[in-house]
This record gives sequence, structure tokens and C-alpha cells, in this order.
Amino acid sequence: MSVAVGKSVPRIDGREKVTGRAVYASDLKLPNMAHGKILRSSYAHAKVVRIDARRAEALPGVFAVLTRENLMSGAPFYGTYIKDQPIVALDKVRYIGDVVAAVAASDERIADQALAAIEVEYEELPALLDVDAALAQGAAMIHDENPARKDPRYGYGASVVRHDATNIFYHFHYERGDVERGLKESDRVFTETYYLAGAQHYPMESHVSVADDRGEEITVWSGTQTPFPLRQEIARMFGLPQSRVRVIVPYVGGGYGAKSGVKYEALTVALSRLAQRPVRLRVTAEETFKTLSDPSAKVTITTGVKNDGTFVARRCEVYFDGGAYANSGPTVTERAGYRAHGPYRIPHVKTDAYCVYTNKVPGGAFRGFGGPQVSFAYESQADTIARALSIDAVELRLKNLLDRGDLYTAGNIPIDCDLKTELKSVAGAIGWGEKSAPLQKPGVRRGKGIACAVKDGGGVNKEANAMVQILIDGSGLLFLGSVEMGQGVRTALMQVVAEELSLPPAKIQVAPLDSASTPFDRGTHASSAITVMGQAVQAAARDARAQLLALAAELFEAPAERMKLADGRVSCGGKEASFAEILRRHFGDLEGEITGRGRYKVERRDDAPLGYPATFWENGLAAAEVEVDETGAVKLLNYVSLTDAGKMINPGHCLGQEEGSVLFGIGHALHEELVYSAGQLVNPTVMDYHLPRFRDLPGKFHSIIVEEGGGTGPFGAKGIGEGGTLAAAAAICNAVYDATGVRVYHVPLTSQRVWNALAEKSGKRGE
Repeated sequence: MSVAVGKSVPRIDGREKVTGRAVYASDLKLPNMAHGKILRSSYAHAKVVRIDARRAEALPGVFAVLTRENLMSGAPFYGTYIKDQPIVALDKVRYIGDVVAAVAASDERIADQALAAIEVEYEELPALLDVDAALAQGAAMIHDENPARKDPRYGYGASVVRHDATNIFYHFHYERGDVERGLKESDRVFTETYYLAGAQHYPMESHVSVADDRGEEITVWSGTQTPFPLRQEIARMFGLPQSRVRVIVPYVGGGYGAKSGVKYEALTVALSRLAQRPVRLRVTAEETFKTLSDPSAKVTITTGVKNDGTFVARRCEVYFDGGAYANSGPTVTERAGYRAHGPYRIPHVKTDAYCVYTNKVPGGAFRGFGGPQVSFAYESQADTIARALSIDAVELRLKNLLDRGDLYTAGNIPIDCDLKTELKSVAGAIGWGEKSAPLQKPGVRRGKGIACAVKDGGGVNKEANAMVQILIDGSGLLFLGSVEMGQGVRTALMQVVAEELSLPPAKIQVAPLDSASTPFDRGTHASSAITVMGQAVQAAARDARAQLLALAAELFEAPAERMKLADGRVSCGGKEASFAEILRRHFGDLEGEITGRGRYKVERRDDAPLGYPATFWENGLAAAEVEVDETGAVKLLNYVSLTDAGKMINPGHCLGQEEGSVLFGIGHALHEELVYSAGQLVNPTVMDYHLPRFRDLPGKFHSIIVEEGGGTGPFGAKGIGEGGTLAAAAAICNAVYDATGVRVYHVPLTSQRVWNALAEKSGKRGE
């Protein structure tokens, strides 16, 4: 009988959060703490000719003004893979919102006054505001020398092509078979181009960091998803050994990729060093929009098929608008390129994916990690092909989907779920093939759509370490580096420990995340925690259990394999003792403890296209029913999603993650879009940026979570929380096509875009 796994155990952080006692970085107050503020560029692209901060420095209550003039020497650049972003602007600014200077003052009001007193003279340069402009013949270099060429880690993945003299900073290439031959051997060839707009993560907690630089050591409090890579970067930039840099992660109010890598932490440390006191930097929601975005994408996909619907060949070309700095754009590009051909059996495949510098907000990691962009393209085209061949859209997919155990590519793990059965389940739940109820509203049409997508799970998080202690009173303590951002991972991994030790969950505590005491972890992203960290936690718990049983074996004078654990007690042959009794009899008055350690590492494979195999496959299947009226407005009536969790450690958390993921996908499909005018982001507030509201939810919404047990995580678990974003845009667009006969190639599906497509079909556009 399960002790904890498979049960919806209450969140270990729930009470503190709902009562308001939870401490976030923005709540921290240190003695003599100053408040930081940022001066941002009002130009999309310009040389910084002169900066004069003397008036600002003279204001009472101003402790420091950071500009390029007093920026520390050494390594003022940072970046997840390419070190191209300076702490403050050096030679020029590269987007509206770029950091020009920063101040530390006694309060935020004085800090604002100091910003207004800083004089900056610019020489405006031509702005390259989209990928086409950045790649045009003779286009200026946004970075005078492509920094990718100088960074030794550029090209960390396989099949990378360099473009030193262009604004392309990452190019991923993958192929198998012979695409040109495959297209020639096909009966029909389809080529279409799809566009997905840039979007904003909008975590409820904006970016906040607190830094205390005492010269010989640095402490940073940050709501970061990647505390250990952050420690590494801060140490490198400020010339200290990592042992002198400490990163503490308090509660985090959402991340979704926005809080991976360095954001404002290095700037806060530089201010603290200059001001000689702790500094807290808390940006506004509008500034969060100008920090990082989900990059917009253009995907051109060509597919060759036989007349019976068999896929023969697929060529994909993907362009991401990477914005002014690389951030994690290379990884997003690589993953999108690798996922672009979809979960199908296709003999001939060729993909090129590019990330391009432009003078816009930097693009980077976002929930789904490039998967939603390419799945929108390949699943929309699947419907185009089905209709052209007069084959049912579900049947076309069933004909070509990979089976469980099939290889997605050589060098990767096999597909670990039954996509065909899952697709049938989704189709049945939406009433696929059944006619919709008759409509009484003139000018309104109904339709249904379906989509199926997968992504390689685990991302770049290929190593994790954990520690489990059994204390002298018999309670447990778990140390792990996974960041709790609201997804419930620390609760779930506590349940894994409880299960392995047969200890009630209430007797296990999870230690705060502090790089000074927490074992190393690469980061919390790509749905990796439950699989990568989960295996480390499970190994640590089993190590602690083995040590406990060895002590019990001495006490009971019997082999350890005969011992049984239940409810914090060990029994054998009629004898019984609690964990506390066993430890006290062994350690006596010394009050010792058992410490179990666990490590998990994904080994590199030379034949893997990405250098490493996936940890698991995360899938997302969706079916949608919509209404479309004559104005182009799309109303979502019914939505069904499905994902495979392998094994749900905490079913309540899994359902919340899946539903939240779906809502992200619906938002991107119908509403969310970063809108620019002359390089200026014109909707950087919640008032103007349309996040999904309750009224945007479908009237019927059903999330199906299956447990097929194929995950590499504890007890067969897989990561969950991104699959729901993958198929949403395609399923909804396919439903719009079913309703109207109009294919919309650009999401979100604003009323204007749908109306334009309807008008073009009827020949009325422009009238």
C-alpha cells in the first residue's frame, strides 16, 4: 500500500502562501539596504556618445550611480550560452528598454529623481525590427562582431552552422535520408508558412533581486530558476571563486522560463559593490515585458506524401526573432529545429533553424521551449494534407504516428507512450465525426479540430544531486536544488522520500534552497525536475534507507533484507523499533544522523543529434470545438487535452499543471501578442496585453491525464506542465478551418486576422 505516491498530499508551502506569510525576494529588508532603479534606452538602436551622471550622484540619498564609466573591469558581459549582454550599455543600446544606467538610493522616490538627472547623448542608428530586415543584404550588424564566434561554448549542440558575418547567432541543422529524393518520390507536395507571435511570460512576481557584496564574498537573493548557473556566472563576472558566492532562493512567484539565467542579479551586485551596502532591485510589470519574451517565429514546412496519406519527406525552415541579446535563444532554436518534423514516421527529414538578432526585446526560454511554434505548423499542415487527400484528419495521423518503442531519431530514447490510443481518446472525448448541434444564430459557424505533438523532455538539465537525512528523532530532511515556482515539485519529491522511507509525509521537511548547503542542480526547466532531480532524490532516499536498515540489522541481529519498514518503524521477526530508537541506540548521546546521497546524470552520446538523449517524451494532444461569427470572433466552446504523466506522484498537482499549461496555449492561440511600433513595445501592461481571463475559458474543458508508466522518473513518472501548450494553437486553428473553410496562418487568431481571411476567401477584402 502506498504511503504517499499517487496521493494529492497538500502542498508543503500552501499554508504560508495563502496566509501571506511566505517571504519573496521583494519582501526582504536588510540593514542599510538601498533601493535600485534602472535608466532604460528610448532608442531601438543607437551609439551612446556621452553619459553624465554628476547631477544624479550629487543628490542627497543617492549612494551609487552605475554607468559604463564606473563599471568594473574584467567580465561585464553575461549570457546563458553567448556572453553578449553587458550589465549596462557600453558602446551602444540595442533595443528600447536596454539598460543604460542604474542607481541605488535610500528610497525609490529619490532613485527616480536620480534617473531623471542622468544626461545621455545618443547617436541614432538604423533599427532592424524584424528578421527580414536583419537578414537583408547589407544590413548592419547589431553586434559589431558576432559574439557567437568568440564564445567557446557556442555550438554546444550537434550540427551547428556558424554565420560569423551576419545577424544570425545560432543555426541548427539536422537531416536524415535524402529529402530531395523523397520529395520527388512523393505523389503530392505541400508547402506552407506559419507565423506565431511573440508573447510574454508574465509571472505574477516580477524580477526581483537583492545583493550584498562585501568585497570578499557576495550573497544574492533571487527568484531564479537556475541558482547554481547563476552562482557560476556571478563568480566569473566579479572575479571570485564560487565558494565565495552564495545564492539563496526564497519563494518564487512563477517563472515559465523568464527567470532562467542572469537577469538583473549581476546589475544588483554591481550596484551593491559601488554603494558598499545591500541593494534591492525590483522592476515593474512593464519592465518585465522589456526583459525577456517568447520569440516570434516563422516556420516554413514542406511535406511530401503518397496518395494514401503516407508521409515520405519533410523539409522545415524555422526563423526565430532572437531580439537584441542571445539569452537562451540558441537552446530554444535547437529544440524547435529538432522537434519540427513532429511525432511521425518520416524517412526523409531536413531541418534548418535560425535565431537572429533584431532590435527588440530579447527572446528566450518559454513554456514549451520552441515546441508550440513548430507544432502549430506541422499540425496545421497535417489537416491541410488530410483535406487535400480526402482522408479523415485523425486517420491520417494514426497512419503516420510513431508507435511506442519507435525511435524519434537515432541516438535518442524510444517513444515512451501510446500516441495512437491517446489520439483516439481525445477524438472520442470531443465527439469527432459527430455533427454539431444545429445553430440558431445567423452568421455563426461551428467546427472541430484536433492536434498531436511531442517534445523531448528534460531540456539541458542533465545532472542533479540530492541529499536525504534521517535525524535522531526519526524525522526526515530533504535537500534539493529544484526551484518551487508554484508547480508543487518540492511537495512531490518529498512524497518520493516518504514512499521510499515508509515515513509519513508530515515527518519530512524540505530544506530552503541555499547554494551554501544545497547540492548542485543544473536548473528547474523543461519539465525536468520530477525525472532528473526525482531520480537523484530517490537514490538519496534509498541510500539513507540502506544505512538505516544496516543499523536495524545490527540491533535485531538479522539480515537487512528481512527488515520491513512501515510508518516510521522497522520490524523483523516479531521485533520492532522506531527510526528514532534505532538511531539513538547506535549513536547514543552523540545525536548523530544518517545522510543519504543521490546523483543522476544523463550521459552524452555521440550519435544523439542534441548531444544527449531525452530524459523522457512529453506529449500534448488536443481537440477543440469553436464558433466563428461573421466579424471573425472565435469562441471556444469545448476543449479536451491529454497528456501522459507516466505515474502521477501527486494527482492534484498534475491536474493543475496540465490545466495551466493548456491555458497558456489557449492564450497564445487566441489573444496574446507583443505588438511593436517603430521598435517600441506598445502593449507592455496587463491592461493592453490580453492575458486569458475567465470569460476566455471554454464552456466545456476536460483534461485527461493517463499513466502509462514509461517515465524515467521515480515509479515511472514523467515531467508534466508543458505538453498542454504544444497542440493548442493547431487544434483551435484546425477547428476554425473546419467551421469556415479558411486557413489562418498567423496566430493569435485575432478577430481582424480571421475576418481578413474570411473576406479574402469571399473576395470582399478591401471593400
